[in-house]
Amino acid sequence: MPGPVHRTEAHVLAKTAHTGDHWMLTCFSPTDGLITALLRSTRSHKNDTAPSPDLFDLLALELQHGRGSPGTGPWFVREHRILTRHSAIGRDYPTLAAASRLARNITRNPGPEDRRAAIHTLLGQAFNALERTGTRPELVYFKSLYCLARDEGLPIKQEWLPSLPASDQAVVANALRQPAESPEPAMPDLIRLAKRLESYLSSGHDLIFD
Repeated sequence: MPGPVHRTEAHVLAKTAHTGDHWMLTCFSPTDGLITALLRSTRSHKNDTAPSPDLFDLLALELQHGRGSPGTGPWFVREHRILTRHSAIGRDYPTLAAASRLARNITRNPGPEDRRAAIHTLLGQAFNALERTGTRPELVYFKSLYCLARDEGLPIKQEWLPSLPASDQAVVANALRQPAESPEPAMPDLIRLAKRLESYLSSGHDLIFD
């Protein structure tokens, strides 16, 4: 007998081919955190069958453990429904790269249990911003990374920020005030500062980045 049905909402962070006729989805849920689940790639062609999920989609999921392993083993996607699709993120490489990097960061650093709901909300805000035309992807990524670390209680403002030159501190302060659709030109300094922040989080707080 299959296990009981588990229902949740989750953002798709990764989708990879698996053995046989399944996809492996890596998702983030506000209640469960990081989830991996197998989705059959050859689905029924009934009119009410949901389209296949894609990267960054927000899904309503019905999950179930396989026969003979109730409560253990991998999840299987019993049903899914797409709540929000973010296909416009793929319109250009910088936007897609920023969304993909954020998704990989959460996959590798899913955060503590008490931060799951906040991380889920931040993912939704970032993907919604990157979906919109005119958004600065480097700004969305930097602000997301900064806020994730700060809200997890890491001493970003007290330790990392004062370690920067005054000119870089001013760039950070300005970036944190800017909306995602900032009318300012591209911000190459934020790409450099995001890498510097990743290095700090990796070396000082054991987070994992590319």
